Amino acid sequence: MRNIPTDILRAFVTIIDLRGYTRAGDRLGRSQPAISLQMKRLQELLGVTLFDKDGNDTQLTEAGEIVAGYARRILALNDEMMLRISSRNSSGKLRLGIPNDYADHLLPTLMSDLKIDSTTLSFDVVCDVSHELLKGLRSGLLDVAVAMTSEGPAEGAVITWREPISWYGARNNQKNDSAEPIRIVCYPEGCLYRRNMLGALQRDGRSFEIVYSSPSISGIEAAVSTDFGVTALANRLAPKKLKRLEESKNLPKLSDVIVGIYLNNKIDSNAARSIAARLADLFAEGGSPLKAVHGHDGLKIGAA
Repeated sequence: MRNIPTDILRAFVTIIDLRGYTRAGDRLGRSQPAISLQMKRLQELLGVTLFDKDGNDTQLTEAGEIVAGYARRILALNDEMMLRISSRNSSGKLRLGIPNDYADHLLPTLMSDLKIDSTTLSFDVVCDVSHELLKGLRSGLLDVAVAMTSEGPAEGAVITWREPISWYGARNNQKNDSAEPIRIVCYPEGCLYRRNMLGALQRDGRSFEIVYSSPSISGIEAAVSTDFGVTALANRLAPKKLKRLEESKNLPKLSDVIVGIYLNNKIDSNAARSIAARLADLFAEGGSPLKAVHGHDGLKIGAA
């Protein structure tokens, strides 16, 4: 019986999730020709055509849909096994730093998927603004961090991508074309969303006032949903109660941010690498395809 290597299956699933051979290569740290060769090898092993050549080169055939379902199940078992084995060789806590809104969005799924035995590996999760998380990573207080930067990745990034940022207000918001100062709801000083908003308004000469500041995404949502003010958030993370506001003469365009997954380069932890890989998978699964702008061979996603 023929065996299918897990790295080939992961390349196949990554092509589907990111909708492209080149993006999959960026994500996995391989060239586009190498990814193409893996897909050719997978089709030879299975004896079927996986992609519909008459349309989009990532459109699956019926056989491809079947293989994708099995591939995801195989990879999920592989990753769970690797994490459990890694955790048995670990001691103490795995220290994860993550911004508040990303924590609310990702951690429930992450912890549910991992099903970790708490007697072999425990977690210490820190939610803070990105620059504090990166400071904690550099000082050795964190093992893994998810953080945003404005222009390029900081040291220690294993993968980064651009995340679009938009203005958000209450569902019944009618104030974004008003001549009055823009009422800003935001995270505390140091937050990249906050700097993004204030910088854009200052460049356009728009008047504003910070009327509400909270370290909690639930606090931000509560203020904005009652039309107390407007805020900026990553599109994929915005609470459903809030409305994305169109850019106008009062609401200037906001710059994208670079989101990265970072590892503490002073430690060698299989558990930390496994968590980083699973976080990367969740980002890819959680909405529109990621556009990877940086990769690092040090992240062996699901390495067997």
